[in-house]
Amino acid sequence: MPTPTVRLLSPSDDAHLVPYLAAIHAACIHHDAMVATFLPPLNNDKLLAYWRERIADVSAGARLIVIQLDESKPGTAAKGTELKGMVMLSIPQIETFAHQGHIEKLMVSPTFRRRGAAKAMIQLLEREAVDRGRKLMLLSIQVGSPAEKIYPKLGYIEHGRVPGYSMSPSGNLVDDVFFYKQLS
Repeated sequence: MPTPTVRLLSPSDDAHLVPYLAAIHAACIHHDAMVATFLPPLNNDKLLAYWRERIADVSAGARLIVIQLDESKPGTAAKGTELKGMVMLSIPQIETFAHQGHIEKLMVSPTFRRRGAAKAMIQLLEREAVDRGRKLMLLSIQVGSPAEKIYPKLGYIEHGRVPGYSMSPSGNLVDDVFFYKQLS
């Protein structure tokens, strides 16, 4: 039976996962009408380039990516089909924001939800953030998205809503809710 594994993405070991990261990204846009960088019709080349750039950010120390795998053989190289979710932490390189981390793109494959992946990925992301001196987590999420209910359960505090903040896949402006959490 597969064992779920949550870990940091390694640019050297996991670059082959780019098409699978892009596929989950696209699935969340289509399945949830998630506001996630791109509008339909989706362009696969843009999605692939986006994830290559995010992995380059990891190599540069400006970002962390946590992935959830449903590994059949722990300790072996990840297979793309084992990828079930991801979340990113943007690490501001500004001296006055050296205590902050910005959570981005919490995405779980629509076929793998409600199994604790989001919680496990956020918990690892928080531990890694603290290890890097990031004690204030910030994020925004589309009002009504599946993730909106997850963050308060993990101790995140709503600190405001902005009407018409993002454009939805249908082209309508949607509201975003902003959250923060102080880590110890």
